[in-house]
Amino acid sequence: MKRCIILLCSVLPNLHGFEYKGNIGIESSYIEHDIENKRDNQNAVRLDAEIQQSFARGKIVINLKVVRDLDDEERRYFDFNDFYYKHSFENGDLLIGRNTRFWGAMEFYNHTDVFNTKDWLDNPFDYDSKIGSKNIAYTHYFDNSELSVITKVYEETQSVQDDKSVNRFLPSIYNDRLITQEDRDRPTLYLKYSGSSDETQLDYSFIYQNGYDEQRYLDPVGTELRQHAYLVNKLMGYATLVSGETIYKTEVSYTKSDDNLVSDYAQASLGLEHTLYGIWEKKDLGLLAEYYRYKSYDNNKFGAKKFGNLFDDDITLGFRLSINDSSSSEVLGGLAIDRDNQEKILFVEYDTRLFEKYKLGLSYQH
Repeated sequence: MKRCIILLCSVLPNLHGFEYKGNIGIESSYIEHDIENKRDNQNAVRLDAEIQQSFARGKIVINLKVVRDLDDEERRYFDFNDFYYKHSFENGDLLIGRNTRFWGAMEFYNHTDVFNTKDWLDNPFDYDSKIGSKNIAYTHYFDNSELSVITKVYEETQSVQDDKSVNRFLPSIYNDRLITQEDRDRPTLYLKYSGSSDETQLDYSFIYQNGYDEQRYLDPVGTELRQHAYLVNKLMGYATLVSGETIYKTEVSYTKSDDNLVSDYAQASLGLEHTLYGIWEKKDLGLLAEYYRYKSYDNNKFGAKKFGNLFDDDITLGFRLSINDSSSSEVLGGLAIDRDNQEKILFVEYDTRLFEKYKLGLSYQH
């Protein structure tokens, strides 16, 4: 593998159609807590790079992530989130390799975003932080829609940060060796149909899945705590509808479990985002409201609480302030309310560019 990477890095830059971009960042966080033997700060350096080589009928895409944590030795790693070849046909394309996909319509949490395993080693609370999945996919394009047949061929493990990290929410006996209901390379099949309507500004997707579920349960094995991946049949859909200055969003899914310990379950979410344009000079203000529901059909089996699903009966109210300046500054904030136990999480994120070359991101959560 290393020889192939070195060969590609030496050959690709000399070819026509070669493109690359990347950034180096510094992460620093402070967490106020009263948990014994846990750090209250974390600092890391990271590199994100994208390489693309185009050919007459295809392209190679490589996305590299390198993280070196100054405090956590477990969080010093590199990974290829994307490393694939895509070949273009007249009305479709074929992808072979490893990549990440983003499915869903909601702003704060997407329960239909089930293709990739979440990267707990990077950030277990960032739902966009993912591990690339090995797959083969063919997509056929129609006038206003497309049909994809995707076969994922391997289940990734989920490593965690060290015991002193506040971001480690699992006990020290956790072992990331994955237990699977069948072989670990048992294929997971996805059939995905997506379409749009220009007249009504409607975008929608329907997905059928047969294979390993994205959520897994934890159970003791001897003196260790390990993850179990189980098989499911799942139907999903998500859509957005634009009407004037308002975007309506929804995601729905139903999962039939093939594991006797796991209940069949359904998930649904509804939301809207209304934008007030030019409320103050060039600034735009978006007002967001979203509701999430997780329903288990057998309370004697594993459900939302066992899986640690935080969005089982929750409302999130938020805002998005777009400054519309040369730095593309934006503020995103909100309040998440758990209707079951009345717990509340307040969060604010600020992103901007400095001197056109640097990015600054600040986040606060309470």
